[in-house]
Amino acid sequence: MKKLVLFVALFVATVVMAQNHTGYTFMLVPDKFDFLDEKDEYQLNSLAKYLLEKRGFKALFESDDKPIEYSLDECGVLKFNLTKEKTFIHTKVKITVKDCTGKVIAESYGSSKEKKYDRAYNMALREALDVLYIPERDNVAKKLLTSDSQNTKTVVEKTPEFLYAQPTAQGFKLLDYQDNEVYTLFKTSKPDQFIVSTKDINGALYKSGDVWVLEYLTSDNKVVKESLKIKF
Repeated sequence: MKKLVLFVALFVATVVMAQNHTGYTFMLVPDKFDFLDEKDEYQLNSLAKYLLEKRGFKALFESDDKPIEYSLDECGVLKFNLTKEKTFIHTKVKITVKDCTGKVIAESYGSSKEKKYDRAYNMALREALDVLYIPERDNVAKKLLTSDSQNTKTVVEKTPEFLYAQPTAQGFKLLDYQDNEVYTLFKTSKPDQFIVSTKDINGALYKSGDVWVLEYLTSDNKVVKESLKIKF
C-alpha cells in the first residue's frame, strides 16, 4: 500500500512538473549551436530538446517536419538558442529564448568547472535551464493582427469575380466583394499552400501555376477541385 501511495505521489509530481502554463506550445531548437563544430555535438542539442519536453513544451529541431498545429499558431512558437560566454576559468553558457517577432523574452546562464567539454556543457546547460523563467504569453498574435490591419488600410474596388484576402493571426479570411466571409485560410510551412476550413468543408488551397486551386472532399467522399480568383 505504501509503495502504491509513493508511486502515485511521484507520478502526480512528474505531471505537475511537466505542465507548461506559459501559453506557448512549441520550442524550436537548432540542429547545431554556433559555438560547436558539429551537428548535435556532445548531444547538447538533443539534451536541450529533452529537457524542454520535460518542462511541457513540444520541442522540435529546426530540420524536423512540423505538425499542422505549428503552422496554425506561429506565435505559439518560441526559438531556443545556446551560446558560449567568454571565460578563462570555467565553462559558461547562455540561453536565449525569442518569440515570433524576434524579441528576446527570456535569458539565463549556467556554468561548470568540469574540464571535459561533454560534462561541462551538459552541466552548464542543465543549470541554465533550471533557472530559466519564461513569462506568460502576452497575446502577441493580437498585437500583430492589429498592426497588420492598421498597415493595410487601403481602399480596394471590389468585383464579384474575385475573393479578397484579409490577414489574420493564423492566415487569411477570404471575403467576397460584399465583405462576406467565404473561407478561412490557415498558414502552412509553404507560402502558396493553405488549410481551408468552413462549417461545410475542410480542404486545401494551393497554387498551380498562376491559378489558386481549392480541393476538398464532399460528404460522399468525392474529390472536388475549384479554381478561385484571389487578391491578396
